[in-house]
Amino acid sequence: MDSIDTAPRTTANATRTRIRVVSVVLTVTAILTVPGGLLWPETSTGNETYAYGDIEPIRQLWWGLLLGLAVVASLTVTAQAVVTLVLVRHRGSMWATWGAGLMWVGIAVQSVGAAFLAGAYYFPTSPDVPHADGVAVFHAIAEDQLHLFGALAIGALIVMVGTVLQAVGLLRSRTVPRWIPAATLFTLITFVVPGGGVAGLITSLPMAAAAIGLAAHAWRRA
Repeated sequence: MDSIDTAPRTTANATRTRIRVVSVVLTVTAILTVPGGLLWPETSTGNETYAYGDIEPIRQLWWGLLLGLAVVASLTVTAQAVVTLVLVRHRGSMWATWGAGLMWVGIAVQSVGAAFLAGAYYFPTSPDVPHADGVAVFHAIAEDQLHLFGALAIGALIVMVGTVLQAVGLLRSRTVPRWIPAATLFTLITFVVPGGGVAGLITSLPMAAAAIGLAAHAWRRA
């Protein structure tokens, strides 16, 4: 009889712990994404592609930066989608559910694109690759931006649509202050404002604040 009585309590404690773990992950990764744009290297080509001389001196940093940002972004987007599902359980739940699904798919595609981008510039700058061959690869890359940035752009677009849907769900549910879903919509600006440098830092701050706000409300809800 005692085991039956304690079962619901044990389940509730486990659920509470899981929600709080996700909330902590969201908070930490949201903070880590803020300085990411400042580390992004500048390009000397005048467009989104890089020249051989831009990457060759920092090839190890480039690889680590892309890998780190992909991992952090995957955790942040996934955790934010889960936390929003926890908060939006009734009114607006359909919006939040569809948004979460799109965010999960989008960040998977975006992570694949980040891995491809990292390798596309990292391997041609290897000391084992002749300089002329590496430069030729960079020229070929610059002429085929669709394949270079395609997965990244498509994944980011899907994540953006999912974030908008979840913002609508949060607004309809009224479970958090309105500034939180409004701040998540700064993801729309990232398609216009470059993600690197000071501009990237400015656009990332509202999104990080929104993620931390969601995490705090989910922690309290748990």
